[in-house]
Amino acid sequence: MSYRQSMYPGGAAANLAPSNASLASSAQTPAHSRLLDKQREFTAFSHICNHAAQLATFLDEYATRCDTLVGGSEAVGDVVEHWQNVFRATGLAIASIAEQRAAVPPPPDAPEGYVPALGPDALPAKLVRIPVRNDADHDGGSQPPASGEGSGAATPVQA
Repeated sequence: MSYRQSMYPGGAAANLAPSNASLASSAQTPAHSRLLDKQREFTAFSHICNHAAQLATFLDEYATRCDTLVGGSEAVGDVVEHWQNVFRATGLAIASIAEQRAAVPPPPDAPEGYVPALGPDALPAKLVRIPVRNDADHDGGSQPPASGEGSGAATPVQA
């Protein structure tokens, strides 16, 4: 009766063989040879199962991270979409501070290009957001929007 040759290298068989010197020196019986082959196959199979479990865990973590990235990219997209409005509001705030500085009279001995310092509690004017209505949203569209309604931008309001 002939047994198939093992697909594993001989070094693996040496690791699995009993360390008893009498067994190593005696000729291996076909049953013993087959047992060693099956042990090597089982060891390889258990390694494959462990690697498959690790791969499944990795892919689950990867899927979770991808879901997080999708949510994060939507948030970044929202910020980028409204970034122009942020710059517009910042520009209005800076302009209101410039108006406050222009309202402060310079001292008589002020050098050319003097910029007056404002107090620590000087704040930009309050910004009020006015909702935007499209012409299609109006009832019939015959009435023009109220003053400032069409801009949709934040406008400074003096308190």
